[in-house]
Amino acid sequence: MTRNDPPFVTFTTGAQLLITAGLVESITPDGLRYIARTAEDWPFGDEPGRHPYIKVGNARTMETGVFLAYFKAGPTRGGRGPNQGERKRSKAEE
Repeated sequence: MTRNDPPFVTFTTGAQLLITAGLVESITPDGLRYIARTAEDWPFGDEPGRHPYIKVGNARTMETGVFLAYFKAGPTRGGRGPNQGERKRSKAEE
């Protein structure tokens, strides 16, 4: 976390922060929400041992330091990953 980072992020501002910080190539707020719903190690939630979401208006916010640490420590998440294997050439390229 840098001095200029906000203390809390939403899914929208968090997605942009991940891109700006170079932790993912691309991710959308919906992509973050998907990770939050499906990743067993997601650090936020109401369950014991998780960091609580902080409600601000209608938005759920997350502590920026915890949020960034999750993406720095874990496997690459969000965005489209690299192609696995060789790409087949099209007829135009042959």
